[in-house]
Amino acid sequence: MGLIRLILLVVLGAVLYRLWKRWRERQAVPRKPVTHDQGHMLACAHCGTFIPEHDAVREGTQAYCCAAHRDAHRSS
Repeated sequence: MGLIRLILLVVLGAVLYRLWKRWRERQAVPRKPVTHDQGHMLACAHCGTFIPEHDAVREGTQAYCCAAHRDAHRSS
């Protein structure tokens, strides 16, 4: 009975050590702050899809979600 307890204690110690080591590794990794701010959103003049301002394709005062929509709107 004593040998079984010793084996169980060693296994439990190994599991606890691995959990502690994994927790310490996660604490050491610097995390970037979560930001949900995408900036100002614009509607595509062709399809109406909202896109972040920095991703918009612009022509004059109009904003488009892609160059294909800009060209399609230009030809219509």
